Amino acid sequence: MLIFWVIAGVALLLLVLTVTLGDFLDGAVEAIDVTGGYLSSTVVLSFLATFGIVGGLLLATTDVSVLVASLGGVVAGALVGAGAGAATRSLTDGPTAHQITSSDYVGLAATVTTSIPAGGLGQISLVVAGQSTALAARADGPVPTGAGVTVVASLGPGVVKVATTLS
Repeated sequence: MLIFWVIAGVALLLLVLTVTLGDFLDGAVEAIDVTGGYLSSTVVLSFLATFGIVGGLLLATTDVSVLVASLGGVVAGALVGAGAGAATRSLTDGPTAHQITSSDYVGLAATVTTSIPAGGLGQISLVVAGQSTALAARADGPVPTGAGVTVVASLGPGVVKVATTLS
């Protein structure tokens, strides 16, 4: 029975270290992976921890043999390992938020919040991905505060060129 608890304890310790410090065991797991990328240290350690816990609990609380406890641990470990694998793959391969770049501003409507002088910089306000954003802006001619404009080009980080919106 002790071996089940040792397996569970070591696996849980390594799992906690893997989650907090990063997948430092993935190189070793990748070396033995024959599943085409479905194994990870999280999957293997989840399987081992569950195997040890379930096997130890079965031996401690029932009159089953070591073989039956081992089989129960394998089944439970496979289920938990598969769940851990599915969860980590969905988090790793799932869609992520788009990183907004200056090219995302082009074509968007904005409002001038600080007048834009001829040949100078003013400020505009626009909504990008649900967030209000203020940018420095240039225009071909002067544009008064409150005017509606459209972003026509990105001139650099945080600076755009705008054109007045025809009403």
